[in-house]
Amino acid sequence: MPAGDGAAGAHAPVLRVRDVDAADSDAIRAVIKSAGNLTSDEEACAAELLDIYLNDADQRDYGFIAALDADGMVAGYACYGPRPLASGTYDLYWIIVAPLMRRYGVGRLLVQEVEGRLARLGARLIVAETSGLPEYESTRRFYLGCGFTEEARVKEFYKSGDDLIVYTKRL
Repeated sequence: MPAGDGAAGAHAPVLRVRDVDAADSDAIRAVIKSAGNLTSDEEACAAELLDIYLNDADQRDYGFIAALDADGMVAGYACYGPRPLASGTYDLYWIIVAPLMRRYGVGRLLVQEVEGRLARLGARLIVAETSGLPEYESTRRFYLGCGFTEEARVKEFYKSGDDLIVYTKRL
């Protein structure tokens, strides 16, 4: 990514994770756009959740955190929230890392921060869902590498040939 577009560079290590605020909006949108494997509908969904989080002070459905590099630029973000009608179960809705920051532990740092926050809330289970398409193979490996277990597979859930894969992690 070119400098100045709001996303982190490859040589600035991540130093901290914090709650997302309105000033992060453009940078997070750039990270969403740069993901490389999202459909336009998925990009719109991720941006819509960000808008709800930033613009509705009363909402309690979504938490957003950002990983920042040494320069304070957004290297990646995660969105999570309680699963409706379940006790102690939370969804990891989105976790996206800027392409130049991949393989630096940013995603793992975000997952660890989400886990810590949810453990303090008394969570017992985190659920993450993704596609079975080949372009999501790295996502599936990432979840497994973070200690998630493939819990279920729903054949042709998203469309013909595109399975839903459900991962869980017990806290």
